[in-house]
Amino acid sequence: MAEPPITPVPIPAGVRDAIVFGGTFDPPHVGHITPALQARELAGLGGARLEGAGLEGAWLLYVPAARSPHKAHNPIASDADRVAMLRLALEGVDRAAVWTDEVDRASGEPTYTVDTLRRLHAARPELSLRLLIGADQAQALHRWREPREIVKLAPPLLMLRGGVSAARADLAQRLDEVPAWSPEERAGLLRSIVEVEPVEASATRARELLRSPPADAKADAELGGILNASVRRFVESHKLYKT
Repeated sequence: MAEPPITPVPIPAGVRDAIVFGGTFDPPHVGHITPALQARELAGLGGARLEGAGLEGAWLLYVPAARSPHKAHNPIASDADRVAMLRLALEGVDRAAVWTDEVDRASGEPTYTVDTLRRLHAARPELSLRLLIGADQAQALHRWREPREIVKLAPPLLMLRGGVSAARADLAQRLDEVPAWSPEERAGLLRSIVEVEPVEASATRARELLRSPPADAKADAELGGILNASVRRFVESHKLYKT
């Protein structure tokens, strides 16, 4: 079967850095936005490059997955609805865009990060890529398809949330227990940590709250702190996550 065409990358010409952030975003919530912005700044990629007059700072490139190979089930919302919600969630966010290549090529099948990064590099070889993942994902990175190629194409930025000293030590210990990585590779991963503030939000909790009765004021207030107002209006108007 022929390789599907690569979806155009929605990052302006002249940009040299991109942080790739993938997920199902089912639905997208504040935990997908605020920590990513913090990670960009803490990694020193938030401002314009000093050596390139007129070049913009790093862009956040959100990549919604059709189906994660690490999850047993498809997303609940459709691809089109998740893309629409993600674009709403990113309204007003500086230098952030949604790249739909995974959902455009997947046809319901799992997509793999290494293939996405290869396609992104082929489409925009001038971009210097970093892959933004959580510390929990870092612990399982050796089980992803072609993990060393992933690290080569887009060296990870590892988001570590709250209780940093203990969390850093725990991550170091868990990586030490992975024989697939060499000591140098483990050290490289640990040097890529960005310490972001914890955000009490998850897609699972958002879906639970969306199933609550309309008169549940407590659930309504909590949901308001998790979902962007535009995303919430979209969810309600499309009657998503009710069952």
